[in-house]
Amino acid sequence: MKLPILLNRAAGRSPKDPDALLRPLPLDLRAQVEVIPFGPPWDYEPYIAQAVQAGGPLFVWGGDGTIHHAARALIDQGCPVALAALPGGSGNGLVRGLRTPLEPAGALQRLLEGRELRMDLPRLDGEPFLNLCGTGFEAAVAHRFEELPARGFGTYARACWHLWRSWQGTSLTWDAEPAPMSATTSPGAKLRTAFRGPEPDFPSSAWSLCLANLPQYGSGLWIAPGADPTDGALQWATLDRPSWFDLLSKAHQLFREGGHSSLRHEGRFRYARLHLERPLPWHLDGEPAAERDRAELTVEPQAFRMQVTGACPWT
Repeated sequence: MKLPILLNRAAGRSPKDPDALLRPLPLDLRAQVEVIPFGPPWDYEPYIAQAVQAGGPLFVWGGDGTIHHAARALIDQGCPVALAALPGGSGNGLVRGLRTPLEPAGALQRLLEGRELRMDLPRLDGEPFLNLCGTGFEAAVAHRFEELPARGFGTYARACWHLWRSWQGTSLTWDAEPAPMSATTSPGAKLRTAFRGPEPDFPSSAWSLCLANLPQYGSGLWIAPGADPTDGALQWATLDRPSWFDLLSKAHQLFREGGHSSLRHEGRFRYARLHLERPLPWHLDGEPAAERDRAELTVEPQAFRMQVTGACPWT
């Protein structure tokens, strides 16, 4: 019995060649896996059973949406094996956040040689997600992107551009248990922490609001650099609506892992009930979710099994 690698050819824009994926592997590793094209009706159950018989993990080669739905299928079955995510989408936020290589063949070998990580499992009104969820501008973009026929970063950027000109912020009310920001170790990080001063209050308004378990939106954008998927907390991050000047002078810092930008405001919590002034769209791992004007965010500590490489910074 071989480990299945579920291939979603529709994810992203880059072609996916199973032979090119497997060819660089050492023969002993190549004999352990098989690539299986996967699509509607999106029935993960037989492949989860195959992965269990083969000793796991379940490999999924696709974008954040494909990985999100595979995770939900595993959660529904009690996480009998770990999930191993191969980059194959437009943004690849989850794999980037876990520091998995972005070249699929290299990622596959590193994951086969890797280890299992017990990640926190956050939920939005009971619905699980792995990387992040959010509302406001970022969720409006996720909904618009889902409606467009083309995939890829260019399509996503055009959706952002259209909504940037018109999207309005909303006021927020929180009932939440705060958590301290993660400890920093580098001298530069410590200096920035001291400069920022006390832990920030929960924001009373937001143009774009992200609740993050891992640090990356995808495509290199670090929305929540301090997010830690093993600490039993989520990081909130708001983005101010950038002006033309901000886009030219400040936005690039969001694409640096250690970059500080005045556009981004951050804090942490273990549990939250959130009230919005009006119903707004939401997303889960970039997948559109129903509009709501109130939400409950919870975290199940280390409840999800994730296969990671040696480069993953968490244990």
